[in-house]
Amino acid sequence: MKRTHKWTAAALSAALMVSLAACSGGGTTSTPSSAPSQNGGSGDGTSSGESYVVGICQLAPHDALDAATQGFKDALTERFGESVKFSEGNAGGDSNNCITIVDGFLSEGVDLILANATASLTAAQSATDTIPILGTAITNYGVALNLDTTE
Repeated sequence: MKRTHKWTAAALSAALMVSLAACSGGGTTSTPSSAPSQNGGSGDGTSSGESYVVGICQLAPHDALDAATQGFKDALTERFGESVKFSEGNAGGDSNNCITIVDGFLSEGVDLILANATASLTAAQSATDTIPILGTAITNYGVALNLDTTE
């Protein structure tokens, strides 16, 4: 079980590094309009002094979803230290709240969105085509992203 968590954290961390490198825009930083919750760490951060804000939209409080969110945050904090900040929203089981949470992320100017559960991914995908989105705990990506899977 621990081995699976380590591989998942490593894969998510690698995906985040690629996503953040792609959206870094030549050294500019993004600062949200409201202070996100902070999760400091002992990691070395980034050498360029950049900082990143990651929006995390979770559909509901649930042990598995909570563990996925925490593992993601731990991996990023270990890698980026104080250079990564988190803005979190929990929809309380109401998929309509995911839309409101993601709209808030757009206003904050987050650099990446973690969509934790299918409704969160659907809301994020509908809201933006410019901010990278990672999905976890997604039942069916084809349905969540409204992809034509009839081929």
